[in-house]
Amino acid sequence: MDILKKVIGFYDASLVRMLGWKRVPGSSIGFLYLVPKVHRGKNVIIEDGTVIKRGDCYYEIHMVNTNLKNLDTSYGNLFTMLAEELKLIGKHMEKPENRKYKAVLGITLLHRLARRAGFTIIEIESPVRRKMVSLGENILRSTLRKEKAKKDGKKRIAKECWISQSQLFEMIKE
Repeated sequence: MDILKKVIGFYDASLVRMLGWKRVPGSSIGFLYLVPKVHRGKNVIIEDGTVIKRGDCYYEIHMVNTNLKNLDTSYGNLFTMLAEELKLIGKHMEKPENRKYKAVLGITLLHRLARRAGFTIIEIESPVRRKMVSLGENILRSTLRKEKAKKDGKKRIAKECWISQSQLFEMIKE
């Protein structure tokens, strides 16, 4: 698995450099990248009523895979780190130049954790895309796992996790 970790580390670092991904502004833990995007798909309705339409701006979040080895990735701590990063993203979105970003999207196997954090969970519509994303996420998960894998036989499926700008603004108030 060490060789696979090195390959993933190289791939991750190259992708980040080529695409210009930036870490969440103000973050001291370095858990997530924040990537500006423009929605090109069908309308997405977030549970608070926010509608993301074709042409709307949003942020996509990605875990900083190369930093996970330095972090406590237990379930409880993942939730805490996600909550901290979401508050920082909310503060970033409060700035006038970032008000155009209507929501944040994460595509992950950890959708139960995301639901707990307030995200709206949506199935990935395209079966091919769903399988490809899930395969990549499962490979990443098994490669970066710190403890030995349990043979639970569960098939993990990635899902879209959306949270609106207004939900993030509410988190800042808490």
